[in-house]
Amino acid sequence: MISTPFRCLTLALVLTVATPAQELSVLDPAATRWITQEVSGDAAYAHIRFMTTTVHRPRGGSDGLMKVARYFEERAREIGLDDVQLILQPDDTRPWNAKFADLWLMTPQPERLASTLQTAVHLADFSRAADVTAELVDIGAGAEADYAGKEVKAKLVLTYGSLGGVMREAVQKRGAAGVIWYPSPFSPGNGIDGGGMTRPDQIRWQSISSEDGDGAPPTFAFVLSLRQGLLLRQKLAGAKEPLKAHAVVEASFDSTNGPKPWQVLVEGFIRGSDASAHQDVVFTGHMQEEAYSANDDASGCASTLEVARALKALIDSGRIARPKRNLRFWWTTEISSERQYFADHPEVARELWVDVNQDMVGADQSLDIMRKQCVTKLPAARFHFLNDVTEAALEYVVAVNNFELAQLENGIALYPEPLVAHKGSWQRFNAEAIYFHTSTDHMTFLEAPIGIPAITFTNMPDRYIHSSDDDLWNIDATQLGRCAASAALIGYTMASAEERTLPRLAPEVVGRGAERLARNLHVALTALTPKAAPSAFHEGLDQLAFAAERERLALRSLKDAGAKPAELDGWLAALAQRETQARTELESAWRRVSGTATSPARTSSEAETRLAKLHPALVGGPREFQTKRDAIAGVPGLHDLMAYEVMNAIDGTRSGLDLARFVAAEAREAGAHYYGTVTPEAVLAYLENAQKSGLVRLE
Repeated sequence: MISTPFRCLTLALVLTVATPAQELSVLDPAATRWITQEVSGDAAYAHIRFMTTTVHRPRGGSDGLMKVARYFEERAREIGLDDVQLILQPDDTRPWNAKFADLWLMTPQPERLASTLQTAVHLADFSRAADVTAELVDIGAGAEADYAGKEVKAKLVLTYGSLGGVMREAVQKRGAAGVIWYPSPFSPGNGIDGGGMTRPDQIRWQSISSEDGDGAPPTFAFVLSLRQGLLLRQKLAGAKEPLKAHAVVEASFDSTNGPKPWQVLVEGFIRGSDASAHQDVVFTGHMQEEAYSANDDASGCASTLEVARALKALIDSGRIARPKRNLRFWWTTEISSERQYFADHPEVARELWVDVNQDMVGADQSLDIMRKQCVTKLPAARFHFLNDVTEAALEYVVAVNNFELAQLENGIALYPEPLVAHKGSWQRFNAEAIYFHTSTDHMTFLEAPIGIPAITFTNMPDRYIHSSDDDLWNIDATQLGRCAASAALIGYTMASAEERTLPRLAPEVVGRGAERLARNLHVALTALTPKAAPSAFHEGLDQLAFAAERERLALRSLKDAGAKPAELDGWLAALAQRETQARTELESAWRRVSGTATSPARTSSEAETRLAKLHPALVGGPREFQTKRDAIAGVPGLHDLMAYEVMNAIDGTRSGLDLARFVAAEAREAGAHYYGTVTPEAVLAYLENAQKSGLVRLE
C-alpha cells in the first residue's frame, strides 16, 4: 500500500499535468490567469474569522455592527483603496445591544437551558432587560384554545407557535413574564428535513417587536433548539409540582453612537483610467447579520474585500491594465443602506453602471447535498450584456473546477485548472446561473426607479441560515475563493469594457441571445398541443416578441462597450431576421396542429382592453419610493417577483397591455413552478394598487 505522503504527492502531480488551457471568452487569457491566481479564498476566510467573533445584530444601531464596519473601513485603507469613508445613515431600527442573558431551570438539580455564553442567538433580538424567577407553563402552539384553563400571568410560557403572536397574546395581553420558544415539531424541515438529515440542536435567529406599543410592552424571549424544547415540554408534563425557571437579561436600547436609529455603509474605490466615464462597477456585501452569519453574509463581505485587494494589487503592479471605469466597493446594511443612499444622493444612480453582489458565497457544499452556489441572471426588464459576462465567467470557473470523463484522454484525473484554497476542500464547484430573485442587496439597484443592472451570488437552499449553525465550520475556503474569483472576473471585465474588448464581448451577446430566442421558440412550440386553444398560439407570439425585445436591450447595451451605430444596426437587423424566422416556424406549427390554413384572430378580454388604454408612468424618485414602496398592496395569484417586474418594466413607452404580455412571457420562460402564471387581470389590479400608492400614474 502506498504511504499517505507519497499518495498526496502523486495526486498533486496528476492534478498539475499540462493540458490545453481553458479560456474565458470575454477576457484576455493573461488577465484571467492573473486574477484567478491572485484571488485567495484563504485570505477571505481570515476576515470571516473576525466577523464570527463579533455580536452585531440586529439590522442597525448595535455596537458590534459598528465594530465590524470599522474593521472593513480599516482593511480598505490598508489595501490602498481610494476615498475610503464610513457613512453613518439614518434608519428606522432602534439601537439595541445585549450584554448577557441566562436561563436556568430551577430544580433540585439546576439545569442551564440557554445562555448567550453558549450562543448569542439563544436570546431573541430586542428582548428587554429582566431578572425573573417564575413558573413555567406549556402553551403548545399558543392558539386561543391552548390558553384554556391555564393562568399565564407573571409566568414564563413555553411555546412552538409564532413568537410574535405569542408575545402579543401571552405577554402583552395576558401578562406573562416572558417567552421560551422552540421550533414547531410539526412544521416541515424542523424535525427531519428534506434531505433526511436531522438538525435537532439548531438554534434559530428570532426577533420580537422593538416597539412598545400603546399597551403593555413586550418583555423577552429565549430560543431553544427543537431537542431542548421537546425535552423541557416532557419534563413539564411529567412534573408532580410546578417547575420554575430563572431568567436574566441584560439588554438596552442604546448605542455608543447615539440614541437615534442608525445604520452604516463603508465605501472605497479603485479609480479607473477615464475620469469622465461615470459608469462605476459596484461590488456589494452586507455586514449587519448576527454573530452566527459566517456564510450570510460574512462570506460576501470578506469576498468583496478580497476582490478589492486582489484587483488593487494586480492593477498597481501593472500585471493587469487599469480598467476604464471605477471599481466601487460597498459594505452595507442590507438593502436599507442602498435605498437610503439613493434617497440621499439621487444623482449617484446616474454614476453607477452595474452591481455585483455577494450574499452567501462560502458554503461547504459537502455538508448538505442540496447546497448549490446560485448566481442570478438579470430580470428581463433590466437586460444588459452584464448577463452574458456573468454566465461566461461562471461557466468558466465551473468548467475548470469540475471533472468530465473525456478529460481522462488528456491525462488529467480531476480538474483542468483547479482553484483550491490551501485550507479548503477539493470539492467540485457546484454552481449555476438561475432566473432572477431579490431579497438581497442587488435588488435595490434593479428596482424602480433606480434601474441599474445587478446580479447576485447566493447559496440556496441553505438549512443553516439564520441559526447557530451558520458558523465558521460551515465555510469552505475553496468555494469562497472560487466565488471571489468569479466576481472579480465579472467586475473587471465590465469595468474594462471598451472598443478594444468588443470583439470578445459581442460574440457572447449575439450567440447567447440566439440561444435565448431559440429557447423561447421551444416554449412557444411545445405549448401547441393538438388540443391547444388559439390563445396558445398568440401567447407563443408574445413569447417571441418578449425574447426579441430582451435581446435588443442586450445588444443596445454594447454601445457603452464601444459598439458603433453601424455595428448595432447590423446586429439588430440579424436579430429581426431570427425573430421573423421563429414566427414563421410558429405559424407553420399552428397550421399543422390545428389543421387550418390561417392563423387565428386574436380576441381581447375586458382586462386586456382596459390595459391597452393605459400608459403607466412612474411618479417620484428614490426618496418617494423609499417611503411608499411598501404601501403597494399585492395581488393574490401574482408572484411577488413578477409584480416587481411589472414596476421595473414601466419605461414610459410600454402600455399596460405591453407590460402584462412582457411579464407573462418572462414567467412562462422560467416555468409555472418558478414564477407562477401571470394574467392580465392580476397585472391590471397591481397597476391600480400602484396608482393608489402615488408611485404610478395611469394615463
